[in-house]
Amino acid sequence: MPSRYIHSRLSSRQVPDLLQTIFISELINPSQCLWLISPWISDISIIDNTANTFLCLEPLWCRSRIRLSQVLTTLASRGTTIHIATRPDTHNRSFIEALQVKNDAMNYHIHITEELHIKGILGDGYYFAGSMNFTYNGITINEEGVTYETSTEAIAEQKLIFTNRWGGAR
Repeated sequence: MPSRYIHSRLSSRQVPDLLQTIFISELINPSQCLWLISPWISDISIIDNTANTFLCLEPLWCRSRIRLSQVLTTLASRGTTIHIATRPDTHNRSFIEALQVKNDAMNYHIHITEELHIKGILGDGYYFAGSMNFTYNGITINEEGVTYETSTEAIAEQKLIFTNRWGGAR
């Protein structure tokens, strides 16, 4: 039976906690390829390292809230290929620029598409998707419906959909 965890409604605290867990897991065991799909995306705080709890994951991080661009930069430096799909909106430009400043863009692929509406993160062993954008309001204010999939069938299906749509390694 495929493993599946579904939550139809999460509180404003549960989505950030789940995202922190996903990215901590990525830092411990990085995916070869990571897809981040969101029509609107910001350089949101993803990991609460204010107590230096996660110093062992990245010694260069200081006591602070670690931003999405910092986590993705660390993963890219460890060999993960990052694919980001978003809309051509001015809101998204600052996040894309933050990534470009922190990286040489070697392991990054930015896909811009006007009609994008789906949202999610796809790693080698999971697919997290739902109604939230990767913005402050999307993960902390709004009530969101999300799904966390670990079945190999669901992961393979999404990987095929994403690579057929935007290219990249399967």
